Amino acid sequence: MATSRDRLGAVEAEESSSRQGYSGVELVLSSDSATPAPLCPHGPTLLFVKVNQGKEETRRFYACSACRDRKDCNFFQWEDEKLSGARLAAREAHNRSCEPPLSRSQCVERYSQFYMEDSFCHYNMFNHHFFDGKAALEVCKTFLQEDRGEGVIMVTDPPFGGLVEPLAVTFKKLIAMWKEGHSQDNSQKELPIFWIFPYFFESRICQFFPSFCMLDYQVDYDNHALYKHGKTGRKQSPVRIFTNIPPNRIILPIEEGYRFCPLCQRYVSLENQHCEHCNSCTSKDGRKWNHCFLCKKCVKPSWIHCSICNHCALPDHSCKGPKDGCFICGELDHKRSTCPNISTSKKVNKAVRKQKQRKSNKMKMETTKGQSMNHTSVTRKKKRRERTHQYLCS
Repeated sequence: MATSRDRLGAVEAEESSSRQGYSGVELVLSSDSATPAPLCPHGPTLLFVKVNQGKEETRRFYACSACRDRKDCNFFQWEDEKLSGARLAAREAHNRSCEPPLSRSQCVERYSQFYMEDSFCHYNMFNHHFFDGKAALEVCKTFLQEDRGEGVIMVTDPPFGGLVEPLAVTFKKLIAMWKEGHSQDNSQKELPIFWIFPYFFESRICQFFPSFCMLDYQVDYDNHALYKHGKTGRKQSPVRIFTNIPPNRIILPIEEGYRFCPLCQRYVSLENQHCEHCNSCTSKDGRKWNHCFLCKKCVKPSWIHCSICNHCALPDHSCKGPKDGCFICGELDHKRSTCPNISTSKKVNKAVRKQKQRKSNKMKMETTKGQSMNHTSVTRKKKRRERTHQYLCS
């Protein structure tokens, strides 16, 4: 239903390029609950917008929450598009016929040998959608709030091609559901979470969950050709565990190459050496990182300091490439989606689009008028020739 782990290499490359400057499709986290999103076979769709650095925001559109490949789900609708009753009816019929496989009865049949019937739901984690409706929602609530939520730990291993933003929104809804079973005295307690995801999404995850930290443990997969333990797989897996549990409480296996750093008070990989300048074990990818005194931080061993860009990057990077920071105001401490000037920018962009539309309509009117005048002139000439021909014939 969503991107498979086989696309992790492509996602890693995409994320690497996005650190240098983002250009592409961005999720719009809409706060307007009065306007429900249209439905596709995978539940409520998400609102997106195409953005490019230095250019105005383009028209927004709805697309599937779970599938990034249009071959898997080709739903598309402009935000301001009005659909007829016939098209809406056809879409509903299509959604029913293309709903993902495994009804609740099929889920029960498949998982009953492992779990009780009230222990699992058919669920889309990208839009918090229960395929079996309110009944499944109540099953989830009961599970989360049983014994006031004591002993519940959330372990999630989403597809790596999924967007962090909708996942974070969904997880916050599950956390709120879990907290409903608590008294006011325990309102500050957090639902323990283990989120398995690539390390290069750390900044995005921590943006939504500041209490999260990334463990050094490298997650391997027995059934993955590249990210499995052993000689045939990649030496270092980029997959990590993000959690809100204090790292000093999590013991990593020494026999797998982890050690306890008394200065950081957490377990790290053997290659992750403590930097006395950063006062931290700084490596993210399992290799020993080097401290750059000009950047005042540790960087990957393959990076060098560029005097033109004034920061460390790969030796063959493009100095003319787009830079990090906000597309709207240019500040480096935030992205476009969290810019305080985003509402002003939208108004300006809307005014620019209207002005362009008026110019386009004016040009169309002038073109149509010119074509009409030319047609009239040709018609008159044709009539003159006909009259001259009749006169000569007579």
